[in-house]
Amino acid sequence: MTAADAAITLQDIGAQRGIGSYAMAQPMGGGVAAADFDGDGDVDLFVPNEKLIPDQLYVNLGNGFFEERAAALGLASMLRSRTALWLDVDGDGDLDLVVAGDCQGNSQGTGNPQCDPGFAMMRLYRQQSGVFVDATLGSGLEQDSGTMEDGHHRGGMAAGDIDGDGDLDLYVATWNGRSRLFVNNGSGQFTDITVSAGVDRPLTSQWQPVMFDVDGDGALDIFVAVDFTDNFLFMNHGNNVFVERAQAAGVNRNWNDMGVAVGDYDNDGDFDMYVTQVYGREPGEHNMLLRNDSTIGNPLFVDIGDSAGVGDTGWGWGATFFDADLDGDLDLAVTNGFVNVHDQSRLFRNDGGDTYTDISTQSGFNDMLWGSSLIAIDAEGDGQLDLLQTCKIHPQPGPLRLLHNATASGNHHLVVVPRATTGNTHAIGARVSVTAGGQTQHRLLSAGISFLGQEPARAHFGLGSATRVDEIKVRWPDGHETSRRSVLADRMLQIPADELHYANFE
Repeated sequence: MTAADAAITLQDIGAQRGIGSYAMAQPMGGGVAAADFDGDGDVDLFVPNEKLIPDQLYVNLGNGFFEERAAALGLASMLRSRTALWLDVDGDGDLDLVVAGDCQGNSQGTGNPQCDPGFAMMRLYRQQSGVFVDATLGSGLEQDSGTMEDGHHRGGMAAGDIDGDGDLDLYVATWNGRSRLFVNNGSGQFTDITVSAGVDRPLTSQWQPVMFDVDGDGALDIFVAVDFTDNFLFMNHGNNVFVERAQAAGVNRNWNDMGVAVGDYDNDGDFDMYVTQVYGREPGEHNMLLRNDSTIGNPLFVDIGDSAGVGDTGWGWGATFFDADLDGDLDLAVTNGFVNVHDQSRLFRNDGGDTYTDISTQSGFNDMLWGSSLIAIDAEGDGQLDLLQTCKIHPQPGPLRLLHNATASGNHHLVVVPRATTGNTHAIGARVSVTAGGQTQHRLLSAGISFLGQEPARAHFGLGSATRVDEIKVRWPDGHETSRRSVLADRMLQIPADELHYANFE
């Protein structure tokens, strides 16, 4: 795809936009969840926070400026949150919020022998008339309360329709504790099926789970990045039964894995992974760029992290694939560092042919903060993806950084927003494909990514010089497809699930 050759440029404008700081001082950091919770077309942010400090809800005012409204809308909990997901748990069309708490340590990062189970509580907030009501009791998620102990961390979460019944199920990871898999009955009530589903791995240190169809059989599988021991790849065999296949698939490295990015970096039609970890802590350790070479029933990934030029970022945490220059392929951003470990953030430009070039310094994404979560959002609605980065103590509570994408490529874009009217209304797990300029690209709508993060449920495409899209295809979570042809570029297009025919659009 022909594209203008422009320097990728990122500028930290968080403070000017109203989201310059937060109070997450936990040594492992915290996450951020991005979605259009109020349905006005722009991206809002929920930021979990430190014990005794309110969580934050940044409402986008429509121009990339944000206003903090957690208290006014019922989300200003002070129960040491770590990660969250925006999900329509009851299929009523609006987004609810699941928040996972953490009882490990105090604000200095040392252990708290009086670990209050309340801080470990899973919390479910239902959206009702634009405000949020705590609906945890009776949801089934309260079963997780009190199961964590001092020395445990809450890991990330991932959601998707694992059983094909039209609603969103939930995987909750725990570091040095028991992770859990919950199925949803469609009304926002959850049942723990961890043991019967075959995913029970007690006392493993699980960080970020992701859900996507690894082998193209139409069912959502679960990959989990694990610290200290082998990763897990739970392949979905139907009927709420999973089989662990990490070794056979080539993803079971016994390293210190942290965050996960998922995307089709090589535009070959399947979804690849990038997995961060602590570089060089053990011989051969490096971040893995896992090229997906799976066939149906045979999951297989090939690690090309070192040869592609993305293996060494230091102490890695959050990562995201995004098309920074709108040239039609996925670039890669990674945030790094830890206490007394000063590793800069990295931005890698996709040069095709399984190769990336480090452009961190010239792009402006080379901070030496102790990074945590990292997600891509279009904060202003200008068609270019920005980065949102959370940071750990450095040595005080770190900033929440909004890195504006000021790249002047002249390239075009398209944003596709699939939506349904019932059940999984935000089409989590859908696959969106766009053909333009002789190239087809693919995106996954997910809930749970990076490190403790969530990106908006919309598919963003860079189109290079193409001003028209030849075809859009949406493969919905239930397997049916919607297609549109001849669509003008540089717009956000919502596609309903009940549109079953080809349509021509100007």
